[in-house]
This record gives sequence, C-alpha cells and structure tokens, in this order.
Amino acid sequence: MRWLPVALSALLPVPVVAQQVADACPPYAAQENRAPSYPPSELWRLLGYTINAIIETDACGRVSGARVEQPSGVAALDAAALAAARAWTVPPQYRGQPRYRLPFAFEPLPGDMPAQTGRRPRDPFFEERRSGRAPMPAQDADGMLPGYIADPYPIGFLQIPEAIATIGPLTLVRRYDRQANFWLHDEEGLSLFQLEDAMMVRNRLVSDGRYRFVVTSVLCGNDLEACRQSLAELRARRGRQRPQPVAGVSTQGP
Repeated sequence: MRWLPVALSALLPVPVVAQQVADACPPYAAQENRAPSYPPSELWRLLGYTINAIIETDACGRVSGARVEQPSGVAALDAAALAAARAWTVPPQYRGQPRYRLPFAFEPLPGDMPAQTGRRPRDPFFEERRSGRAPMPAQDADGMLPGYIADPYPIGFLQIPEAIATIGPLTLVRRYDRQANFWLHDEEGLSLFQLEDAMMVRNRLVSDGRYRFVVTSVLCGNDLEACRQSLAELRARRGRQRPQPVAGVSTQGP
C-alpha cells in the first residue's frame, strides 16, 4: 500500500504497460478529488482526527472498493471519509498499484485560531474553568465516555443575549442550517458555543491530568419547556467520545 496524496514521492515509477492503459482512460480531473468536511453534528468533539481509507482501484485509477483501516470511534467521520474515498481517482502518473492508503484529516477549526486573552469579563467561576481541569467519568468496557458530560462549572453567562454580545466579537462564527457556532480560544482554552432555538450550548475541552475530553453546559432562553426538550434531544443524539491521552503523560495505572 502506498501513501496518497500525502507522500506521493514514496511511490515507485509506474510501468509502461500501466501508462498505456491510462492513455485509454477518461480524462483525469484533479478538482474532483475532494477532501471530506467535518460533519457539523460532530463539531462538539473539538478534536481533530486522521482517518485512513484503504482503496482498491481499477486500471483507470477509479475506486472499486473502500474501507476504513481502523475505525475512529465516530461513525459520522468514518462515513464521511468513505464517501470521499469512493469518489476519488488516482492521478495517472501514480497508477499501477492495486491498493492505496488514503489519509483524510478532519480538523474542526480552519487554520490557526489566535487566542483572545484579557478581553472578557470574569464571572465567579472563571478561575476554575481556566484551570482546564475536570474529573473524568468512568469509561465503559470499550474505553469510551458519554457524549454529554455535564460541565462542573456554569457556562459563564446569565442570559443568551449577554453571551452573544460578549463573545461575538471574539469568536470565529460559522452557521449550519439553524445553528450558529461560536469558536472561542481564550484563557479558558478552546470552547464551542452553539446557539439553536431555545438554548445555547457550550462545549469545552478539559483534562483530568491524563486524558482530554469534552464537557458541556447549557444556557436556556425564555422558553424553559422548549429548552428542556432541546436538551433531552441533544443528550439522545450525542454519540460517545473517546478520551485522548495528554501528550507526554503516561496513561498507565499507578
């Protein structure tokens, strides 16, 4: 298996016979080889993933079969990687192999996001959130955590309009259908505020000292019954999350 497209230089020269076959193939269009997007429903995870798709191709470089080399634990990401891989075509100059490893990087944020420090009022729980620490619940038999883990500290605002007015100028904003996503990187680390209908949800990346994971807090609008219903739906649709080891810290038992 060869790396494509990350390490094209590692590929061997293509035999002449393969080149002759390629000459009879449809024209190659590089722009049709598209990387998949991070599914908006999974952005709350706040972590990047690299998913390797193993593809089998015909003589024209078109994908005839695809599978995920190792599941990421996030079904929507695996599905997005497979959908992109199945639409891929190997460039003519790199054909001649029956199988390739095709890596797709899923990053929740576009590029480098500068930290916004010292620009937000400090509520009574600011220092606790700034520590970036929170207790981690027990993992299940698969080593996974619930997708919804209640943040041990409040969201940091009393009303949704106050939150929008305060964080709006400091955030990177993206909209998906009815949902507005406010990405914030400040003294409290990385957070994603999501506003939809009756509530605002804050997803915050924390650590227990050994593992990183996401905790969630909620701020309701004026319709408390609608907020309760929206929160119940949020809990039901969230998949599990896999805690990620903190770099440089041993995760072995004492």
